[in-house]
Amino acid sequence: MFIRRKRDRQFFEAFEAMTAGAVEASGVLEEMFRNGAEAHAECARRIKDIEHRCDGVVHDLVRALNRTFITPLDREDIHDLGSTLDDVVDLIDAVASRAVLFKVGAEVPDGAALAAIIRAQAAEIREAVVHLREPDNTLQRCRRINDLEKEGDRLYREAMARLFDSGRDPIFVIKAKEIIETLEAATDAAEDIAVVLERVVLKNQ
Repeated sequence: MFIRRKRDRQFFEAFEAMTAGAVEASGVLEEMFRNGAEAHAECARRIKDIEHRCDGVVHDLVRALNRTFITPLDREDIHDLGSTLDDVVDLIDAVASRAVLFKVGAEVPDGAALAAIIRAQAAEIREAVVHLREPDNTLQRCRRINDLEKEGDRLYREAMARLFDSGRDPIFVIKAKEIIETLEAATDAAEDIAVVLERVVLKNQ
């Protein structure tokens, strides 16, 4: 499918580094929601470190893209894949930051379950990227990512229903609602990655 020349490795290594960051950050996020509030600040700090590291990878990727005349994939696809991977990590960081800022986390309805969806999506994305030269494998992973996004939508609706039926004070509802919405946005961002990967596979078959 792809011929990887030595100078092309930087692009694929960047993608793999980004997916590794997404897997790591999403795992810490799930841990954050499943543990008590005393662990939130430390988990958020770890996620922030991962987010900074991934930002550096994206910046290096863009610089390499601007310096390279012939690229292993369409320039648009390289840029879009890097950007969408960065979006997922940014949204994971946004969830963690809000949980600490708002002093909520474990109390957010389905927070841990939505974080688990994001972690599962990240794992599928990593496998899809690592095995990008195997079209059937990658497309199968993309379908799984989409299925997980649908499950995330279901959890999002149920979480919102439980939140507004909870009888909690309005300030808590506002805080939890924003966190749930950001979690759901991360599942959507993972689906965006699947769209880019599908496009890459179909173009290069």
